[in-house]
Amino acid sequence: MSEFDDTSLFHEDDHRVAYIFTAPPTTTAATNTSPTTTTKSAPVRPAKRRRVLEKDTAAPLPAQEKDDDEGRQWPRLFNGLESPSAADLRKKTYESAWPVLESEIESVLRDANRQTLEEVVEFLNSDVHECEGRGRVPAGFIITGPNIAGQDLLFSQLGDVLAERGEGRVREGMGGQEGGGWEDGRGGRRYLDYDLEALRVEMEGRGGVVVAFQDSEAFDTGLVGELVGLFHSWQDRIQFSVLFGIATSVELFQARLLKATARQLYGAQFDVVQANAVLESVIMAAVAGTKAQLRIGPGLLRKLVRRQQEQVAGVGAFISSLKYAYMNHFYANPLSALLVDGQKLDKEILQPEHLEAVRMLESFKSHVEQSVEDGRLDHARLLLENDDYLKGRINRLAAKRQQYLGKLLQSLALVIATEHSKRSFVELYEAALEEGISLDQSPGPFDLGDAIKRSTPEELIGLIKRVMTVVVDGNPSLHWNGMGIGQDAEAAIDKFEALRADVERLIETSKKKKTSLKSKYSSQSRVLRTTVVAQKVQLSRDTATLTEEDNAFTAAIDDFFAFFKTLVGCEPLSNLFLNEVWQYDYHLPYEDVFVPRPGATFARALSRPHDYLGCACCDKANGSMVGTLPATSILYHLYSEAGASINVADLWAAYYALVGEDSEIGMDERSALVLFYRGLAEMRAMGFVKQSKKKADHITKLKWL
Repeated sequence: MSEFDDTSLFHEDDHRVAYIFTAPPTTTAATNTSPTTTTKSAPVRPAKRRRVLEKDTAAPLPAQEKDDDEGRQWPRLFNGLESPSAADLRKKTYESAWPVLESEIESVLRDANRQTLEEVVEFLNSDVHECEGRGRVPAGFIITGPNIAGQDLLFSQLGDVLAERGEGRVREGMGGQEGGGWEDGRGGRRYLDYDLEALRVEMEGRGGVVVAFQDSEAFDTGLVGELVGLFHSWQDRIQFSVLFGIATSVELFQARLLKATARQLYGAQFDVVQANAVLESVIMAAVAGTKAQLRIGPGLLRKLVRRQQEQVAGVGAFISSLKYAYMNHFYANPLSALLVDGQKLDKEILQPEHLEAVRMLESFKSHVEQSVEDGRLDHARLLLENDDYLKGRINRLAAKRQQYLGKLLQSLALVIATEHSKRSFVELYEAALEEGISLDQSPGPFDLGDAIKRSTPEELIGLIKRVMTVVVDGNPSLHWNGMGIGQDAEAAIDKFEALRADVERLIETSKKKKTSLKSKYSSQSRVLRTTVVAQKVQLSRDTATLTEEDNAFTAAIDDFFAFFKTLVGCEPLSNLFLNEVWQYDYHLPYEDVFVPRPGATFARALSRPHDYLGCACCDKANGSMVGTLPATSILYHLYSEAGASINVADLWAAYYALVGEDSEIGMDERSALVLFYRGLAEMRAMGFVKQSKKKADHITKLKWL
């Protein structure tokens, strides 16, 4: 793609809302005129624009703009009482926290579509020459699923991969030169834009051209057929390949094409990772992972995920919402300055206003109340009265946060390793933040006891191996590196090794005795007993007789589950002291920005136009209906008082009574009618009314969802 470059026309004032345009200076007249006589010259003709490549347009910012951006400070909170160092610390903490998270997200997104990209590139490399002999156009059918919006990333990555591979882009290969057209430097021949002969000359010896249709089903079928026919006719001179993004299936897409078009294609099908799986990977890395300094609360996270599902939004919308949450927390919350790892908060940063704000937090109040109930009266009194004591607790906040996150991620990783949970990771994470993790909850998202106890010997050995792997290696998706090296990790490994050895020994013993090894929890140990009493059949369940090995296996299961419960468990996030410092769970800012309500906005603007216009004619209305309001606003007030079906003649009569010649406005009928029709058209354009199908002279109300 090419753009225009004219540094003489654009200056540093271009970013301003408005500025004064200064006319060019005047010059003296020609030599024949008197020196004292001056005439205004014609405006200086701007320099001729020249067409440059895209890479040339990315000029560096002026040094002054860079300095201004780097020196721009965030506003000081606490009504201006916040110290400049605290405000600067909030800004630096955000600038260091979000880029780390953004790089993790980009890594996840690259890995999500890697297999599909490799398969598509391999298809284009291997089948182009094969199709060349057959005279058909290679076509890749990429099944994206119903969420077309979520596949922007895939086709963007595909374009980058093909560019690295050397495939041409049609617009770049056929870009005209100054004055229109394209000139071959070797033969001197001049071509018009979009002349495929020019593309053939440009692409000679450089490989083929790939044309991608991201949402192919939205294209007109006839247009697709004409393009395929054009590519097919040039296939002996230009190696064309096409890629189709399909939301339904290849069969349905083929049924929409002409048979002649279908015969000109030689295709292969590719399935991509669905958007839900990509979203879960992003949440594991960017929301729940160890590199996330800010925890998104369960309520807000639930709204973000529900929006992705209901609005069929792409992953980019979720990432924007996540970044907006980070910006809100660090920009508008003065206590976000306390979210500093490995740094003691000095007196200049930790002000009396910070301590007062901390004592107003709900978690602080709950902690003090709980301390009083537990009999820790001195601790509660020092928190309320001694600033130095409170500062010491705040300085230990980072260590407490890391301890909680380590326990949370360890519990989630071990629960996932069991493969017995029917919930998705997002549901488990939300439940862990909101309710905590406890394997004794029944029923609940972490009710794994029955599933673990019903395991067969082989299933129990596999479970022990998976848990041991997680304990040692951790979970890469969560960036949790395991329990590390220490007494707790060594004790866990030794315990699991001993349990696995015991179960394997019991399996060998049962094989020698030619009996099946079972526990009292398995279905095999429960038998159905039939009893006939007084000519009536009674059915009852009874427990089968267990062998010595069965009892030992039952004890091994109980021992494993008891030890497993010591490794899995954490309290709700809301129970932690000063959790508001590193948790963001506010809904209103997110809903105002990412969940717009145009119906309510239009209704308020039409009912109280003075709030938006600030004009004198609407100032005295105060939400009521007066003739000085704009015509659309008057019609909206009348619309609000009417029923579901409105007679247009009655609406006109009521409107003219307010603004007509007999009113204070004194508008003539013709002018009033023009404004009435314009206001009615605006009401229809905004979605408040529509033409009634039953009565030609009526309009019907519409309801905003």
